[in-house]
Amino acid sequence: PLPTLTFLLHLECEMETFRHIGQGPFGDRSTVIFKGGRFEGPRMRGEILPGGGDWEIVRDHEDQQTAYLNTRYNLVTHDGATIYLQTTGTRTGPKEILEKLGDDTSITADQFKMRLHLTFETGDPRYSFLNQMVAIASSGRVGSQVIYDAY
Repeated sequence: PLPTLTFLLHLECEMETFRHIGQGPFGDRSTVIFKGGRFEGPRMRGEILPGGGDWEIVRDHEDQQTAYLNTRYNLVTHDGATIYLQTTGTRTGPKEILEKLGDDTSITADQFKMRLHLTFETGDPRYSFLNQMVAIASSGRVGSQVIYDAY
């Protein structure tokens, strides 16, 4: 059967510490530590714990830029379950837009693309459906906040 998209959750996460590592063999590396946030969907809701982060590599292609995202989150549901979330994906768009992304809150999500693949792990039987799930997300940033909807 053909796969279908079913809304899973909306996530908002505040970024805290940005650390630029520099140009390495795979691209321009940086890390961002997450301050925390929240998530909510039809089958789950809760908070994002502080301390996760994004380990990204940025590469320029003429006037375009691509960030290769690799994130980790610890989620705690409203009923006490702990869930590990890892995402991989890309953020692409005009270099002039993406270079201002963290500082310029007037940049809107339609000026770039941010797509993610999500994998979950939990030992809580109430949320074991997440362990077998293949989820995708369309994402964006507003200032120091990452926002996405996952399906």
